Amino acid sequence: MEQYADLDNLAPPVLGVYKYWLSLPKYEGLPLKSSLDPVDIPTKLLPHVFLVQLETNPFAALIRLQGTYINHSLGEYFTDKYINESTFGNSATAILAGYEEAAQKRVAYVSHEEVYGLSGQTMLIEAIHLPMVDEEEGHVNYFLGALSRISGVTNHDHEFRGRRWDVKAISNIA
Repeated sequence: MEQYADLDNLAPPVLGVYKYWLSLPKYEGLPLKSSLDPVDIPTKLLPHVFLVQLETNPFAALIRLQGTYINHSLGEYFTDKYINESTFGNSATAILAGYEEAAQKRVAYVSHEEVYGLSGQTMLIEAIHLPMVDEEEGHVNYFLGALSRISGVTNHDHEFRGRRWDVKAISNIA
């Protein structure tokens, strides 16, 4: 059996979507996009969910779905919009690079990021980005994810540095 290290401290909605992703049928070690069914995701998690579709030549990422919690927290509605400078400003390049690297490495990752809502308020968020594959070739073509606020309404931590780490599998020797 496979377990994943250091994930028990994730925000509940983020951990819940991760556990759902782990339960999906797999192809070459990663969940199949075709097995994703929002009806199977616990209702309390749906507002935190996002789905990103990857494109190649040139590499691009299209937000296919963004839950209502994300809409209201960020004050932005990105469903059916590309991740680019017009939607994510200077952060777009780093976001796209993260998806491209994770798709190539075929790994999930967690990120802690500082974001700004339309009201100008700063918040720290935690997100998980979970790769999904197509059935024919096993290429990573989607990322299922979840986002939750981890701090701040008006507290701005000037020392905050965003961070990202891959979800690493460890053997469960019992």
